[in-house]
Amino acid sequence: MSKTFMRGLALLETIDLHGPITITELARRSGVDKSIVSRTITACELDGWVARSDGKVALGPRAALLGRSSDAEAAVQHAEPLVQALAGVTGLLAQAYALVGTRAVLIASAGVSIPVGLGTGLPLFATAAGKVIAAQMADSELDRRLPPEPFPDPAAEVASLAGFGPLSSTLLSSSKESSDRPPDTARDRGQLAKQLEAVRRDGLATDAGEIHPSLGCIAVPWPGQPGMPAALACMGSPASLASDEALVRAVLTAAAGPAATREEIVASAASVFGAPPRT
Repeated sequence: MSKTFMRGLALLETIDLHGPITITELARRSGVDKSIVSRTITACELDGWVARSDGKVALGPRAALLGRSSDAEAAVQHAEPLVQALAGVTGLLAQAYALVGTRAVLIASAGVSIPVGLGTGLPLFATAAGKVIAAQMADSELDRRLPPEPFPDPAAEVASLAGFGPLSSTLLSSSKESSDRPPDTARDRGQLAKQLEAVRRDGLATDAGEIHPSLGCIAVPWPGQPGMPAALACMGSPASLASDEALVRAVLTAAAGPAATREEIVASAASVFGAPPRT
């Protein structure tokens, strides 16, 4: 495929994640020469793919219309009310991820006032959401999407994810050496295979500080769209997840069910406490 075409798509994706953004910052983040970025953006602007205002570039109306007929758009629309309900009954950060290329990409989020970077990607070999998605894939397909061994330490990458700046600075501010974290981060295919076997057996993935001691997660497989492995997850401190584990597991399981509704999620939460559901 044309390198120029792929570079243009990568620039649009960077604008989506970081925009509005200056040409200089776009060149820095993309690693593309500033003059090439400038020419590309000028061409894209003429066709409505991007728009400029106050010296910054944002996605244009043509980009906003792209993808509305795809299955991924349907998955996003399906995920949004589910994560809102999950956040409402748990008080935690609730998110939905789907497989996009080689990563688990955030498609819906609710529960915090901080923007958390829709479109942000996580590695498939790390985090509960990434492993839940990886566990739904055939080995041959997964192998094509994993980095060379040993797998890189994902902590620094996760801390600097696009759109996660404020969240990262809050939850990951006191970053420790990788040796201080629990040995949950797979460094090779053999370690990952054992973890994915456990995910398939248990029907969920948990981590209690894999990336950072202050950040935990419980995730379950979610059949968002046929052929698109996805996950629903609740994130918070390991202590809060441990104290509310029964609730989190119940509502995630309910949300991942066929044609799940807000009422079903609320009812599953009420059942944990033995109380009549409130709608």
